[in-house]
Amino acid sequence: MNPLHYEATECTPYINLDKDNNIFEIRGVSKPSNVFEFYDPVLNWLDEYMDSPNPKTMLSIRLEYINSASAKVINFIIKKLERAIKKGKESVVLWHYSVHEPDMKELGENYSIMYNIPFEFKSYE
Repeated sequence: MNPLHYEATECTPYINLDKDNNIFEIRGVSKPSNVFEFYDPVLNWLDEYMDSPNPKTMLSIRLEYINSASAKVINFIIKKLERAIKKGKESVVLWHYSVHEPDMKELGENYSIMYNIPFEFKSYE
C-alpha cells in the first residue's frame, strides 16, 4: 500500500499516512476551501488500510486551527479507526493541543467520548 503524504499549506494540514512505517499523522491548520475534495483521498486511503490494518495504529493529530467542516471530516477519520478495533487490532488517537487553546482540548475530549477508541492527550506551549 502506497503512503499518502501532503505538505502543509496556509489552509491545509501536513498529512503522512504510511502503513509500512506505521506513521499516521495530521498536523497544522485545517481550513481548506473544499474540505471534502481535500480529505477524500485521506478517507479512501483509510478505507483501504482498514481492510488489513497494522497490529497497532496510533493516529497523531496536532491541529493548531480547524474549521467546522474539517472537524466533521476528522470525526469521520477517527470513526474509521474503530474498524481496526473490531478486527482485534489496537487503535489509539494521540491528541495534541496548545495550552493556549482550550477549545482544541475540548474538541479532542468530545471525540474521545463519541468513540470506543483510547485517546492520549498531550499539551504543548
